[in-house]
Amino acid sequence: MKKMLFAFCVFTASITEAQTTNFYTTVTNLWYQGQKTEVLALGNERLNIYSNDMPGLIIKLVYDLEFLQLETISNSFIKVTSVGETITNENFQLRYPFLKESNDFMLELFTQNPFTPEELLLERAKGLIPHKPFALYKELEALQKDGLFEPLEP
Repeated sequence: MKKMLFAFCVFTASITEAQTTNFYTTVTNLWYQGQKTEVLALGNERLNIYSNDMPGLIIKLVYDLEFLQLETISNSFIKVTSVGETITNENFQLRYPFLKESNDFMLELFTQNPFTPEELLLERAKGLIPHKPFALYKELEALQKDGLFEPLEP
């Protein structure tokens, strides 16, 4: 009986690990292939379940940044920074100082340097270009290593 219980635990753990690995891999692969709206949908799905879900917030921030969603990008920077402060897991905490510094710099840059309509069109078109890596892949990887990709249930 103990062997069966142990085997069940190992099996369950491997399924959970595969699910978390698949989310990170799915996000980064879809993004690289240029399917960025699908990645945003994955992030929004997580945020609809839990509004402070860090993987979802990071996905939203990267999308807002890639496509210069000026209406929401400031809130995305602030939300990622504020929720990130609360995450104490080891791997993410190693990445957090870089994330915070980058967010602070970018937030200041966006507020002090407005884009012309022509610049916005050009930069948003660049967002559609495939074969670009997901900008915060190291942060997603750290969240995965910390086990924070648990499937969310409504």
